[in-house]
Amino acid sequence: MSPTLIKICGITRLEDGLSALGAGADWLGFIRYAKSKRHRPIEDCAEVVKRLRAEAEHPFKAVAVYVDAPQDVIRAEIDQAGFDRVQLHGAETMRVVQALAASVPVIKAIKISDADSLARADAFPGVDLLTDTEDPNLPGGTGRGYDVGLLEELAARRRVIVAGGLNVNNVGEVVRRLHPFGVDVSSGVEVSPGIKDPKTIREFIRAVREADAGE
Repeated sequence: MSPTLIKICGITRLEDGLSALGAGADWLGFIRYAKSKRHRPIEDCAEVVKRLRAEAEHPFKAVAVYVDAPQDVIRAEIDQAGFDRVQLHGAETMRVVQALAASVPVIKAIKISDADSLARADAFPGVDLLTDTEDPNLPGGTGRGYDVGLLEELAARRRVIVAGGLNVNNVGEVVRRLHPFGVDVSSGVEVSPGIKDPKTIREFIRAVREADAGE
C-alpha cells in the first residue's frame, strides 16, 4: 500500500513551506480566496513557490485553492506562480472541472455533514476528491471535524484526501481506519492563521507515517 499523501495547506511564508517539506510533506497548499486569513497576493505566492523549488530538499506539488474563481483568473495565476494543481472549494460544476483539467490536475472539495452529503461525490466521477467539514458560512478551513467513519466506502473506491479538523492527536486513527489517498491539514499545525508551527508539523507527519507502518 502506498504511503499516505500529506498536504500542508495555508502556506503563507517561505519558512513554513521549508519546514513542511523538510519534515516530509508531499504537497503544499496556497489559498487563493481573498476572504481567507491565509490569503496572500499572487505575487507573494509566486515568489514563495519559486524559492521553495530552489531551496527545498525534494520536489513537491504546489496546490492553489480557489472558491468559485473565474477560469481565466485561475489559468493566469497558474502561469504566474507555477501551481501544479488546483483545488476547488466552491459550487463549481463538473463542466468547470473538466475545462480546467484540460491544462492542470483538479481536486474537488465536497462538504461533509452526514451520510447523505456523500452523494455529492457522484457529481464528479473520476475526479480526485477532498472531504471537508460543511459550514454554511465558510467554504473550508473550519478546523472542525466530522465523523470520518462516513468516508469508509468512498475512500475505498475513490482517491480521497481527508481534511477537516485533523491534528496530531487524531490523524493516525484516520489513516489506520480509512487508508485514504491523502490527508490535509492547515489550522491543526498552526500557532495562528497562516503561521505554522514546525514542531507540530513534524509530529503530524510522524503520526501519519507511523500509522502507515501499522504502528
